Amino acid sequence: MPPFDAWHDRRISRRLAMGCRARIKSLNTGETYYGECTDLSVDGMALRSSFVPQHNERLRVIVLGPSVGGVPGQPLEAEVEVRRCNEIERGKLYEIGTRIITRHR
Repeated sequence: MPPFDAWHDRRISRRLAMGCRARIKSLNTGETYYGECTDLSVDGMALRSSFVPQHNERLRVIVLGPSVGGVPGQPLEAEVEVRRCNEIERGKLYEIGTRIITRHR
């Protein structure tokens, strides 16, 4: 068995580029933030926002699905756990990598 490679293993699932609006609620503080879901996979999602979460913080995220033929898409609601947070634009924009814990309908 090859050694664990964190970079390779976090990219096993195929990712779908999204670019959809997202509402992010911290389950620690109850505060709500807004941002964008930039990509989605079976087990995780990446978000961009001005919000800076803690590592392992749990969030409730609602992603507004893209419109298809003028009909609004169904929202995706999930509870996620923060795995990483990288600064994209100094002091203004952060990319939050998450693992999906549960999906809600």
